[in-house]
Amino acid sequence: MIMEKERAIQCVPVELMERLKDLAARLWESKSPASVHLTAILEEFEPDVKSLGQLVKEYDEDYAERLQAGHDKYEQKEGRLKKEIEDLKARLAKSETARAEALKRLEEFRAVLSDRETLLAELKMRTAEQEGELNSKYVTRMQELYEKVSKKELDLLLRWEDKNRALEARSQEFEGERAARERQLKLREKALEEEFNSRKSELIRTFDRIREGLEAREKALAARESQQPAKGGGI
Repeated sequence: MIMEKERAIQCVPVELMERLKDLAARLWESKSPASVHLTAILEEFEPDVKSLGQLVKEYDEDYAERLQAGHDKYEQKEGRLKKEIEDLKARLAKSETARAEALKRLEEFRAVLSDRETLLAELKMRTAEQEGELNSKYVTRMQELYEKVSKKELDLLLRWEDKNRALEARSQEFEGERAARERQLKLREKALEEEFNSRKSELIRTFDRIREGLEAREKALAARESQQPAKGGGI
């Protein structure tokens, strides 16, 4: 099966088609053979003729669809980013809770330590009269216990500070990515708008050139008709 070759579509003013139809009627009335050919051409291409308004409307609809699609995509990305931010906030809240618990435990450790120090002082007073060797061993043992508790306290603080810095760095990274994506979307929207304005201007210039050419042809045809006899004759 042989497929019909697709024709290139170009916007044509409605006034142009009306004038061509009037011209075909005048040629028919003057019994010009050209009227038959002109009428056939008009009938052949009339289904493919589109006005400037139709082309602009189709382009506007296409642009609106693409703009809406871009807007929907932006909203989806924004929703994902917001969800990620909420997740980070929730994780940060958990970290704050863990920090509060750690501080609470630290205070408990300090209270225990304070009690132990008080006990140590009491024991020192009670064992002051005992043998020097027993006193030395007892003091050494209590000092080791004090250093062990202090080391655990310091380790807890260091781990919490490292975790908090990591969470802050991650939050700043997500903020930077979100700002960069917003800038990209704004640049894309501006490019689409500039492309639309450029094509619209080109369509208007094309319409003006066609109109000027048709007016020149119409003047030439009118001049030729004025030079022909009142009846009969052809182009």
